[in-house]
Amino acid sequence: MPRSIYTKLTARNRSLTGYTQLWLAPDHLLLLTSTRIAEEYKRFSFSDIQSIVVTQLSPQIVLQVILIFAGLAWTSFAFTVDSSFAKWAIIITGALALLFPLLDIARGPRCRCYLHTRVSGELLAPVSRMNTAGKFLAAIRPRIEAAQGVLPAGDLAAIEDSAPAWETPPPAIVDSPGYLPEILFGTFLLNAILLWSALQFPKVAEITGLLMSTLFAEALLIVVALVRRRGRDERVIVYVVVALAILGVGFDIVTFGGEFIGSYMKVIERAKNGDHTITPMTMIPSGGTRVLIACAWRVAAAAIGLVAAFAERWRK
Repeated sequence: MPRSIYTKLTARNRSLTGYTQLWLAPDHLLLLTSTRIAEEYKRFSFSDIQSIVVTQLSPQIVLQVILIFAGLAWTSFAFTVDSSFAKWAIIITGALALLFPLLDIARGPRCRCYLHTRVSGELLAPVSRMNTAGKFLAAIRPRIEAAQGVLPAGDLAAIEDSAPAWETPPPAIVDSPGYLPEILFGTFLLNAILLWSALQFPKVAEITGLLMSTLFAEALLIVVALVRRRGRDERVIVYVVVALAILGVGFDIVTFGGEFIGSYMKVIERAKNGDHTITPMTMIPSGGTRVLIACAWRVAAAAIGLVAAFAERWRK
C-alpha cells in the first residue's frame, strides 16, 4: 500500500479471522480488510459518498455485570484450594476474565457505522465506538464538503417540508411481556426443593445429578431473561429480583464450586498417597447452613418475583 499518501484514520478492529482498518487519502477513503492471508482494499471517493449513518447501540450493562460477577466468583476459588499452582492459576485467569468487561466499559458506548454511495452500502467495522465515530466524522466531513459542496440551510428546510406526511399515524406495536421471568422463579423453587432433598438424602446420586442440570439451567435463564428484557417488558420489580439473584448465584458458585474443587483435590491427594479407594466427589457442603442459605434466597426470590410478576402484569 502506498503509505506516502495515506494517513491512518482508525485503529485496527480485530476479529478471529483478521482485522479491518480505515485509511485516509487526499481524495478518497480506504477500507482495508485483512484475513492475515490476503488483503482486500475498498476505496470510496469523497465525491461519491452520499451519507454516513452512525447508530448508537444499546449498552451491554447486564452482560458486563454478569461477566464481572463471574470473574469475581471464579477468583474467589483461590481461597478454597491449598495448591500454590492452582491458587495462582485461578487468580491469573480470574484477573484476565475481569479485564475483558472492564476494558469494554472503558471503551465507551458501542455503535454501528454504514457508508452509503449510489450503488452500495458498506459497514465500517473499525468505527465501532461512539468516541471513534466522533473523531472519524470530524476528520472526513470537511473533505466530503470540499468535494461536494455544502447544502445551504434553506435547501435543507425545503427538502424537509416537501417530505410527505402521514394522514394518520401508523398503529403502535405493543409487545406483551413474556413469561420467562415466571419460568425462572419456578426454577428457583424447584432448585430449592432439590437442594433440601440433597441435604436430607446425600447418598441418592440421582438428586445431585439432576441438581447440577437445573442449576445450570437456572443460571442460563437469568442471563436470557435480562438480555431479552430490553424494551419488551416494562416491569421493574421483577427484573430487580432477577438482577439481585446474580448475587445468590455468586454465593452458590463459591459454596458448591469450592466444595467440588475441595473434594476433587482430596481424591488427587489420596491417589498420590497410594489410596485408590473410589470416593464419589460431591458439591453439597457437609454443613447444612450454606445449603439452607441457598434454599432460603431461592424461596424468597421466587415468592417475591411471582407476586410482583402477576401484580405488575395485572396492573398493565
